[in-house]
Amino acid sequence: MSSSMKRHEVKRILSGPAMLLIPLMLALTGCGGERGNEPATKEMENRPVDTTPVTLQLFLQQSVSDQDVNQIWIEPLKKIYPHITLELIRPGKDVTIDSLIAAGKIPDMIYAFNGILPGYYLTDLLMDMSPLIKQHQIDLSRFDPAVMQSIAAVSKEGSIVALPFTNQFAALYYNKTLFNRFGVPYPKDGMTWDDAAELAKKLSRSEGGVKFAGMDVETVSRVARPLAALKIDGATDKASVNTEAWRKAFDLVRTVYTIPNNERPSNTNSLNRFMKEQSVAMLGTVNILAQGLEDAMKQGLDWDMAQYPSYKEYPNVSTIVDSHVFSITKTSKHKDQAMLALKVFTSDEVQLKSTKTTGRLTILNNNDVKQQLGKDMPFLQGKHLDAAFKSKIIASPAFSRFEFGANSNALTDAMYEYIDGKDINTTLRDLEQKINTNIANSK
Repeated sequence: MSSSMKRHEVKRILSGPAMLLIPLMLALTGCGGERGNEPATKEMENRPVDTTPVTLQLFLQQSVSDQDVNQIWIEPLKKIYPHITLELIRPGKDVTIDSLIAAGKIPDMIYAFNGILPGYYLTDLLMDMSPLIKQHQIDLSRFDPAVMQSIAAVSKEGSIVALPFTNQFAALYYNKTLFNRFGVPYPKDGMTWDDAAELAKKLSRSEGGVKFAGMDVETVSRVARPLAALKIDGATDKASVNTEAWRKAFDLVRTVYTIPNNERPSNTNSLNRFMKEQSVAMLGTVNILAQGLEDAMKQGLDWDMAQYPSYKEYPNVSTIVDSHVFSITKTSKHKDQAMLALKVFTSDEVQLKSTKTTGRLTILNNNDVKQQLGKDMPFLQGKHLDAAFKSKIIASPAFSRFEFGANSNALTDAMYEYIDGKDINTTLRDLEQKINTNIANSK
């Protein structure tokens, strides 16, 4: 397809009414909601760009394949700003953000999940990007309001410490071969968790010494997301697990994992169970379209997807915002060039390309672009990708810097204790105490 045809396609898909601005966006963007990332004035349009060659170092806290990096970041950036080079820093055993700080090699940008951003405040790397956003005419009204609200929730004092690139969705993936083998109808959109559990009962069995699990919902933290339940209150840094929401989530995992033959072993890998072992009929998880499904199909996996089940009290709500975002570091000497790069990455053209060719859900507030999910990925043709858009993704609460790590392990341990018969009041009370102790020991 020629570049002119691509531009025409982008224009056609992205045409439509401008969206109303949320207060945060009003403060930063003013008018021009239909202009995308285009300059709002001739003065801005004619402002010279410093073309001195620059290398931007990007720390990939969130993993992205080399192929995808080239397609959606390096090539588009080189096309518009050939003087800007993107250099990746991938974390490893001896490469962490702390080790980079200690070595005086602080990156210009960080790519991470919005939920872990509070941890970066300890390193004093996050900066208020609002002035740069305004200077470079980034129109925040183009982005999903729930995503921007979630970024605001982890930003201090009305600042903005990141811009989004992609957003996760939740879906119910299922193994058609197992459904066909056991004569069970495929899962449908619009199911409640009660419906899904009943379906799992029909599929969970042991045959020829092999156990087939009806449904894997991963851990209790996953099914707590539609309830906007986090382990720790982001405002107080105190445990927030002894609540009705967490009781509901714990009850759900016990209902699912006490179905005969549907036990979930501890330290198990849910993706491996579904894609490699192919012993799980249904898997409720986030976007795994580019996480091994194509290879699994080559090994015989016949799969499709349905809408993520919901609590009957919260119909069609699947999860909170789980967005992968870019932050420019306070110490960067190339903040303007970094913002130029982010302007490219969040542009209409790159967002469309990313959605179509890498299976990442766009953060644009545009249903037509979302509907292009996976259109240029041949192995996804014929799949029920509309399931990704059936449910509402709600804004995430403020995360605490203590939300993950040891406290995630404590939550999983508590889940198995409850499944094994511990009463819910004791389970949540003991978990609350454990988390608060972990937090106190970490300060």
